[in-house]
Amino acid sequence: MEDKDVLQHLLKVEAEAASLANDAAMEADRRIALAEKQNYLRYEEQFAKTSTECEAKYNGDIVAVQVSYQQKLDVFRQGLDSMREYKDGFNRLMESFLF
Repeated sequence: MEDKDVLQHLLKVEAEAASLANDAAMEADRRIALAEKQNYLRYEEQFAKTSTECEAKYNGDIVAVQVSYQQKLDVFRQGLDSMREYKDGFNRLMESFLF
């Protein structure tokens, strides 16, 4: 009978070990899920912060490009306005080409 008691005890220990292993796996899954949730929240926070910073920089760059473009356009227009017109000479040249 002693062998039977030893086998019963070993089966009981094995069942308890399986239960502990199952509980440990469930706890690991719970901790992993919690860590994933926390990491996702940190990711979302960092993403929002970074995207806001990038959008602000982009808008600033757009304004800088617009100002630069307007300045260059103004310089170009001033250059055109300061040029003398040679209408008579141009008209004579065109007449010599055409007639």
